[in-house]
Amino acid sequence: MAGTDDKRLTEFGQAVRERRKAHRLPLRELAGRVGISPSYLSSIEVARNPATGRPPQISATVAERLCEVLGLDWIPAARAEGAAGHACCDHVLLYRLDRRRDELSVLAPRIFGERVAAWLCIEDPGVKAAAAEGFHAWNWPFSAEPYPDVILDGSRIVTALEREAMQRRDAIGEAPYGLIIADCSAVMRWVVNPDAEIDYEEEWCAASDPALRRVFGRGPAVNVCVYHQMDIEVLAGRIDVLDAVLRLLRHHDSVIAVRPDGSIREGTAAIMAILEENRPAGISTSVWRTFAAALASSQDMPGDQPGGVPSRHGPRAGGGAAPGI
Repeated sequence: MAGTDDKRLTEFGQAVRERRKAHRLPLRELAGRVGISPSYLSSIEVARNPATGRPPQISATVAERLCEVLGLDWIPAARAEGAAGHACCDHVLLYRLDRRRDELSVLAPRIFGERVAAWLCIEDPGVKAAAAEGFHAWNWPFSAEPYPDVILDGSRIVTALEREAMQRRDAIGEAPYGLIIADCSAVMRWVVNPDAEIDYEEEWCAASDPALRRVFGRGPAVNVCVYHQMDIEVLAGRIDVLDAVLRLLRHHDSVIAVRPDGSIREGTAAIMAILEENRPAGISTSVWRTFAAALASSQDMPGDQPGGVPSRHGPRAGGGAAPGI
């Protein structure tokens, strides 16, 4: 971001910190109310992302929640800034409830259809990065760049992405392209700061888009982040699973879920499917479904397209408008 934007973010962080202290709100309590991690709130207040050394990008949703909880009069400016920051791409959460890590070269065209002609894909380290027509995939093994150690550093990811994209520039050409980063939840298992992966979702589009524009002269049509339920379950002893899932849902423009049977859900139906798989212990299935339905349809969550449009992702090859594919 430009120096002017850094200054504005610094001033916003100072205002948040001062108002929080005036209300005698512990940092952890405010973070819980807003739906972000304490470490991310701390980086907002001090206007410094430890990974980049610069103020973190803040989405309009998070900025508005902070303003509402603290009574700050920054909402119009925060909304405008957030909208400008997220205009660079359609940030999509692809949440896999099935037990597979492969088939992205088949899933991506099935979901996004004609909207995307070519793909860049950072595969899960446990999957062989197999090439397919219009699908350019690679792996980043752990203990090497951009994951040389167990501390997640977002700036390393962007640098490595730009390098890999440059190698595939001629193959992509002028076609509308999409980016898939499919190692997200696998990285969470590797690093000692797994919450940082979810926090970084707030900044991912704004951080990756300039790098991709330097290579291709344009940003991606979609920027897809893949998370696996089986990884989130393994992380249950290290993270608050429900909090992590809710933050993931809030940090993306749209949500797609691959159900255990391989069928696909979008929007509210996808959010419902994800929440139903993450029912907290001690809450009955019927009560949780009622809560999940209310949450999935709230304005706080990415939802279905207005006006009866079945999918925001354009026509699918051989696909219809049914919620299950």
